[in-house]
Amino acid sequence: MRLVTRLAIVLGAVVIFNGGNASSAFAQNMNALVKASAAKAADPQAALKEYDNVVKEYQKKDPATAAEALYQRGLYCSGQDSCHPYGKNDADKQAGEEQAILSWKQLNNDFSDTPAGKKISTPGSNGESAMDELISRVDKRNSHDWKYQIMDVLVRITGRNPSFSYWFALILLAVLVKLILLPLTIRQYAGMREMQRMQPHIKELQKKYKGQELSQKQMELYKEHGVNPFASCVPTLLQLPFLILIYNGIRMYEYAFAHGTFLWVGSSLSTQYPHIVGKNLSQPDVPLLVIYTITNYVTMKLTPASDPQQQQQQNTMAIMTSAMFFWMFLSYKWSSAFVLYWLALNGLSIWQQYVLVFKPQRKLAAAGGASVVTSIKNNEPVAGGSTNAKAIAETSSETPPRVRPRRKKK
Repeated sequence: MRLVTRLAIVLGAVVIFNGGNASSAFAQNMNALVKASAAKAADPQAALKEYDNVVKEYQKKDPATAAEALYQRGLYCSGQDSCHPYGKNDADKQAGEEQAILSWKQLNNDFSDTPAGKKISTPGSNGESAMDELISRVDKRNSHDWKYQIMDVLVRITGRNPSFSYWFALILLAVLVKLILLPLTIRQYAGMREMQRMQPHIKELQKKYKGQELSQKQMELYKEHGVNPFASCVPTLLQLPFLILIYNGIRMYEYAFAHGTFLWVGSSLSTQYPHIVGKNLSQPDVPLLVIYTITNYVTMKLTPASDPQQQQQQNTMAIMTSAMFFWMFLSYKWSSAFVLYWLALNGLSIWQQYVLVFKPQRKLAAAGGASVVTSIKNNEPVAGGSTNAKAIAETSSETPPRVRPRRKKK
């Protein structure tokens, strides 16, 4: 409790100096920090919440106090605070160090000119700043993990060149992921095409049946045509655990990405616009995030839909989801390395959709236009399997032929 005692003494001195006026701005700010420090002994989560409340309350009206709260939060989470170290086991300590880095990153990005901001950025006797030392310690611990080592191998085989190896390793990783998941992707798109083919039949059933009977007839229809309605969903679910592992690997290697640059990331623009352009691949970059958001919208919009109504819903979801991702990535200040990886995945997905979905559909449409007359004569299925010649004849017979009116005899 030594830190709390010291803060309380300073607070008391300030109150006395101000003639007992405890409502002064400085006294209130110090009281907030004392309250945050006192919460440490009771519950770590309560302490973090108190620090966050101080930052939220004073970030505009008193940046120095908000910066000091972030600094103290980082000390507490990293276990460097003599009051009460954060976490008692290895897992909690690792989580605490991650929290400390996030706190000091925010301090460095938003309050670098404050006294607290200079504390973490000024090199010490060993030549490293407090923030660099903390990041080095976390990066060294992460380097023993196999996911980190896979990423490091890709960087190493490309020469560990700061202007090339790091971003190219991310592209290689995206290509490897797409190749591994290619069989599942092919099955997913095949399932989507099958569902598109069944839509005319399903619409006919919807006109005749309702409720439970409709569901039963649909399942009978799927069974008759050998179509699995969940064929496009299962491959997507199987991909999720794999994608989570890749996500964790990139986040684990994130601090090493501080040595890498990419086109404008790390250029002179990062000095002119520090809050927009990232200084390296470990920092957020707004232009890269904008490009990613556009490709995410295109990827979702190009995903095949089974009917026009679903396509309209899909377009709406594409806009909403892309906007949500943009806000989320921007709010949490995720690294440009992570955004670049997902940008590469989106680019490869767009190419896959063109090759596996749109080119076959275009060929099918061209073949269908040439063979539709022959199919009607022979009473064979029209290309695409959605209808047949007999159905076309029955549909066309519902419209009476046009008859010329007779001439009146003079």
